[in-house]
Amino acid sequence: MLHAYLSAADIPLDKILIASLALVAFVVVGLVVVSQVKKRLASDDEGKGQPGGFTLSDLRALHRNGQMSDEEFERAKGKIIDASKRAAERDKQKRDGDGTTRPNAG
Repeated sequence: MLHAYLSAADIPLDKILIASLALVAFVVVGLVVVSQVKKRLASDDEGKGQPGGFTLSDLRALHRNGQMSDEEFERAKGKIIDASKRAAERDKQKRDGDGTTRPNAG
């Protein structure tokens, strides 16, 4: 009967060491790549958020908890909505200006 399995004695120690080092290097390179991708994605997201970092949900919670008056809530809500409209318009202009042409209306 032939042995179908290798034992630890059948594999030279230097080959095990080289394979282990290659595996560790592969894992380290993978971690560096993932870290750089996360950093790039985080930097791309900066500046795309709401002004002051607040969302309408945040404002509603502050208002509901009594930390904002009705007037402050309405004023802040209007600013967030206006900023969102401006951002949507900028995004639309970027999409329209990225090589796609629109027919002239007149």
